[in-house]
Amino acid sequence: MTRLTKIMLIVALALQGVGLFDHSLWTPDEPRVAEIAREMSVSGDYLIPHLSGRPFLEQPPLYYATAALGFKLRGTGNEGNGRMASALYGLLTLLVVFYGVRRVYTEATAGLSVAVLASSVLFFEATHKMLVDSALGFFITLALLGFILDYQERFRHGFKIFWLGMALAFLTKGIIGIALPGVAVAAFILWQGDFKVIRRIWAIPGMLLLLGVMGLWSWVLFKAGGNDFVRTFYIYNQVGRFFQSGIYTGGHVRPFHYYLSTFWVQGAPWSLLLIPFFITARPFDTVKRFLCAWLLGGVVLLSLASTKRGLYLLPLMPAMAVMVAVWISELGGRIHEKWEPAVFYLLAGLLILCSVAVPFGYVRLFDGPWALAVAVMCACMLAAWFIHYTCKTDPACMLVVYWCLFLLLWTPTAFPQIDQQKGYKDLFEQMGMVVAEQPVVGYQLNETVEALAPFYGGFFVDNIEDRRTFKRFLAHEHAGYAVVLPSRLDAGLQTRLQRNGRPLINATTRMRKEIELWKIGN
Repeated sequence: MTRLTKIMLIVALALQGVGLFDHSLWTPDEPRVAEIAREMSVSGDYLIPHLSGRPFLEQPPLYYATAALGFKLRGTGNEGNGRMASALYGLLTLLVVFYGVRRVYTEATAGLSVAVLASSVLFFEATHKMLVDSALGFFITLALLGFILDYQERFRHGFKIFWLGMALAFLTKGIIGIALPGVAVAAFILWQGDFKVIRRIWAIPGMLLLLGVMGLWSWVLFKAGGNDFVRTFYIYNQVGRFFQSGIYTGGHVRPFHYYLSTFWVQGAPWSLLLIPFFITARPFDTVKRFLCAWLLGGVVLLSLASTKRGLYLLPLMPAMAVMVAVWISELGGRIHEKWEPAVFYLLAGLLILCSVAVPFGYVRLFDGPWALAVAVMCACMLAAWFIHYTCKTDPACMLVVYWCLFLLLWTPTAFPQIDQQKGYKDLFEQMGMVVAEQPVVGYQLNETVEALAPFYGGFFVDNIEDRRTFKRFLAHEHAGYAVVLPSRLDAGLQTRLQRNGRPLINATTRMRKEIELWKIGN
């Protein structure tokens, strides 16, 4: 292993350890996932996830159980104890990518793939928050790399890993864990025109495994809540999210072309280099066809679904990282087009400009002028290190290392400062001390508030969805406490709230959504 490959591996793996223990739960998804894991660790029920004491049937329990073990072993005093689950899945994803790419390309390309993946926006974010998708990304990556390694006769148990990975992906997030790798492999087989492979991929045992896992999960749901639980999971949360049938009412419905723009942001800064990859990739060899089927097949499938979020692109990021790494590796080993270095130097200029702008932004937002000299010095040291080493080695690889080092430097610096503006921990801890063990109600609250109240405040909120019921509560002389989102109160409710109650606590920073605690009645 070359020195440069070792450096890329070290900085990529080191990125998984920063920014886990130094901030509170961040919206939109992390509070909900953390509270589900906390309740699972307290109740000991590792089969049916619960949120605020109610069954939460959007996903199977595998990720929540992993995060719950962190809380069970180390407590909930630090949020990082739960985030270790995402960091673990991220680390395993990087190791699987390195192993797989090294088998089909070179060790240098494998190291570069890992560094590109670890420092891309979406992967870095997802593996540093408690998110179910970090586990989904790992199992889908495991499945697809297992398939191509066995197809290339580089690993004789790869097809078994393919089916096992899909089964575990289903237990993480449901049918999408089977659909994404299934579409990728189907597109690849059609492109290759190699239908004989169907005979040797263990199709019948694999399908039986998937059906068995789905049947087992259905049985668990039925035993816990009967047909209502089964319908809620499969019809409402699986089929309803995919088709625009009016079944699912949870939001995130976006147009078909949503991912055509979002992908470039989620894969930043390296997604720009996909353009030269596709231009120069022809003729496509087997592995490049597989990577294209993985990426493009996934984008098409996700685009067909009615609910869309940038986070859902995470299982496609390993394919993007390998494509970028392949282009960078080939850039120095062939006669390249005149415009190719220009694309690289454009990206290099943007990253260096970013690394200079971030310190100034940090000082302006969070610190006084005294920190400006230190911030600029750090940026200049990174730039000097990059320029020095690019004179001796591959500048493209050094750019990737440079960006990883930049994230290593600024993540532990910026996260605690951002948390002071973005986090809700102090707000709900104050609420918990005020309400003590008295009952608290809310009106049309979101899952974030329902999760943060018990996680930080130690109290559950009885969420009232009906306007008339909440209005009667406000009219009661000895009602108690209410948590409200002012944006969800109409003029009539606001008037009644101000007449019968008094505000106690509210969010004060501009990065927080407004949340208020009121004392109602005497």
